[in-house]
Amino acid sequence: MRVNKLFKYDGLQQPDTIAAYIEAVRDGFASGEITLTQGDDVLTLSPKGLVAVTVEGKLKGEDRKLKLTFRWKERAQECNAPLLITARDDGDA
Repeated sequence: MRVNKLFKYDGLQQPDTIAAYIEAVRDGFASGEITLTQGDDVLTLSPKGLVAVTVEGKLKGEDRKLKLTFRWKERAQECNAPLLITARDDGDA
């Protein structure tokens, strides 16, 4: 097994196979871990916090394109400390 920082796959698949991939991505977001594997190549992503989503569709001649992009920052620990804002009390002068 080779753990990578970049994983890329290009290939042709049937729509039902693609639907299963999309379901696996959905399940991975729900569980907090998405693992991509092809042969010895493995990349595991752990989405946490807010995720930026881009959906792009394109028609060009006979070609059709649908692109889904998800981006997030992986942090070792979420900042859960509450924000506190206070005003100076006139009695503090």
